[in-house]
Amino acid sequence: MIQFSVKNPLIVNLVMVILMIAGVLAWQSMPQEMFPTFDRNVISVTTSYPGASPEEIEREITIPIEAALDTLPDIDSVSSSSRESVSAITYSLQEGADVEELLREMRALTDSIDNFPQDADPPVVSPAKPRFPVISLAVQGEVPMPVLYEQADELRRELSVLPGVSAVSIAGRRAWEMWVEADPRKLAARGVTLNELRQALRNNLRDTPSGTIRATEGDILLRGIGSDNIAAIGEISVRSNELGGQLLVRDLADVSVQLEETQTIARFNGLPSVNMTVAKTADASTFAVRDRVSAAVDRMQLAPGVRVTLFADMSRPIENRISTVQASGLIALILLLGALCLLLNLRMALITALGIPVALLVAVAVMAAAGQTINLVSMFAFLIVLGLVVDDAIVIAENTYRHLEAGHDSRSAAYVGSSEVLWPLVISVCTTIAASLPILSIG
Repeated sequence: MIQFSVKNPLIVNLVMVILMIAGVLAWQSMPQEMFPTFDRNVISVTTSYPGASPEEIEREITIPIEAALDTLPDIDSVSSSSRESVSAITYSLQEGADVEELLREMRALTDSIDNFPQDADPPVVSPAKPRFPVISLAVQGEVPMPVLYEQADELRRELSVLPGVSAVSIAGRRAWEMWVEADPRKLAARGVTLNELRQALRNNLRDTPSGTIRATEGDILLRGIGSDNIAAIGEISVRSNELGGQLLVRDLADVSVQLEETQTIARFNGLPSVNMTVAKTADASTFAVRDRVSAAVDRMQLAPGVRVTLFADMSRPIENRISTVQASGLIALILLLGALCLLLNLRMALITALGIPVALLVAVAVMAAAGQTINLVSMFAFLIVLGLVVDDAIVIAENTYRHLEAGHDSRSAAYVGSSEVLWPLVISVCTTIAASLPILSIG
């Protein structure tokens, strides 16, 4: 390889230029993020049971699912959460587990459970995907909170459709709800229990399929439409008798529209706000998503007194690390050129210094081909290997210059000088690689 390179400098230089161009293009196209992507080997099973208490969720949803999936192999640990209306079970898998096969088995086993409550939704089995937060936003202003909620909803819809955005989570927002507040004295006077009232509401608030009418013109699907406004909810019948008398919800309770109970409280700079966090897809660039979010905020027509502030910008640490790598490379280049100009000559200094950008750009091209990303870990690796690249280049350059001073022509000096130090440098690089291999087993 050394002899071929010495005899064919044009081909070698052409390949070097092509590799550098590939490295520049790869750098511009590679996703840039805080940390590298990884598979979590976690599967979640989520089930909704509207209106059920945490105790009901645990007894009727969580425990039956855990029992049905108890015999699955390759399960490392199981954790579950039973809260109002929702059961969430998380399965952590062992290393090397076949995630796709376990997903199929879990879905088959959960579908075979036949003692779920009638109003419970089917369990949703899905692999847990890592999230990549990019930037956070705070919607605040000297306006009523419902105005902030409306503005936050509108902004969330705008951000959710942006290219590269996977999710927009909201903290501090309260949705509007229909509240039915039962009067205990009216319930006691008419002998009605809360369970009766709840069952009447449950039967009439949900859209339910009611069968099919087959006719010559085609099939007609029947569906019961639930009540969806205050007046309709108040007219729901709780009891009736054979004479046609009815006991309605409005006779037992007050129906109103109110904000839901506070689940999270968000504040920004000491003032109430609605905070949002924008997450990107695995293959999107952090900088591109940040720029799109910022542009969307600038385009949005906000209500008077409402402002949106961007904070927790995850692209800044990446920019700082990239700037550090660039500054370190530039300083190394200047020091290398100065030292070699003093000790050798300008031509040898320029040839040796050229190895720094070539090595880094070739590494970037290989990373892009391997599906890697630009992140804090890869930037730290560049900082480490920068010194190794400079050391090896100096060793080859100095040995080649020694042969030039001994009277060899340039080609002979390049061949002999490189051949003499080739294997010591290869062994040195392999030793460094071997020392770094254990890092691959972390996580």
